[in-house]
Amino acid sequence: MKIVKSFRSSALFVGSVVGAGFATGREVLLFFGADGVGSLLVASLFMSICAFAFMEIGARRALSPRVALVTDGVVSLSSLAVYAAMIAAAEEVLAGWSGQGGLSLFLAVGVGLLSMGRSDRLAWLNLLAVPFMVAVILYVGARAAGRVEGDFHLLTPLAYGGMNLLFSGALMVGEGEESTLGERILASLVSGGVIFVMLLFMRYSVTEGGDMPFLSAAEKVGVWTLARLALLLAILTTMASCAYLVIGRLSSATGDPLLAASLVTLLGVLLSSFGFAPIVNATYPIVSYLGLAATLFALGYSLFRGCVFWQKFPLGKSHSDP
Repeated sequence: MKIVKSFRSSALFVGSVVGAGFATGREVLLFFGADGVGSLLVASLFMSICAFAFMEIGARRALSPRVALVTDGVVSLSSLAVYAAMIAAAEEVLAGWSGQGGLSLFLAVGVGLLSMGRSDRLAWLNLLAVPFMVAVILYVGARAAGRVEGDFHLLTPLAYGGMNLLFSGALMVGEGEESTLGERILASLVSGGVIFVMLLFMRYSVTEGGDMPFLSAAEKVGVWTLARLALLLAILTTMASCAYLVIGRLSSATGDPLLAASLVTLLGVLLSSFGFAPIVNATYPIVSYLGLAATLFALGYSLFRGCVFWQKFPLGKSHSDP
């Protein structure tokens, strides 16, 4: 069904955006701690437009091999950094929950095996996980009854979107390959709406600082366990998305998916030893601006290619459009 496919693509996009940095509240404070609702709206709108544009790139196959090679390199390195951060976050959460260390290794191995498959597995995983995460964030934000005050900064929401679109956009290119125009429009609209609601209610919740301000707010309103589960799901979905991208590109080079999965898992676990907060503080700002630059370059180049394509073929229809 077209609607199911659109919602599945939207869930894949949102789930790749909502990682541990978001689910702990740390990421929202880092980017939007001094911003008002306007910045949240622009970030959501920007990501919605780019989700549609990346799906269009996939539908029209607009990227040349050279451009794809450059963007693949940036996507792979950035996805690896986020992947390592998710493993570190999982270690903190699981160790705090069970009192046992090293459990993130089993999760990383399982994610590596899952990420060797097709992207539809990730999409269905996100379709199950995202609604639960949204419900928990809405509940905590409504009960916390915080206020969103601050100035509007245009660069902040664009940088935030760029950070997430680096690997989320790559996933959307694949989703767009076998989609209709209507499916792409619906998926992008749903994605932007869900992201805005989550950003807004997360901002309501994280009025105080700390490494995991959202969990502190959830504990105050009596849903600490549910918030921990939502955090673990957020870690899992983003970890799987990033691992899928890195393993897929390394598999193309080595010709051995199992070897690629093993190498990526090992490297991710080693990098995660630096800890979640240091990785986020050191890499996320860099990833955000690299992502913004790569996104704008890819979209601009693809728009140019699209205009040339439309000049030759006025109808400008992709192979899957009605």
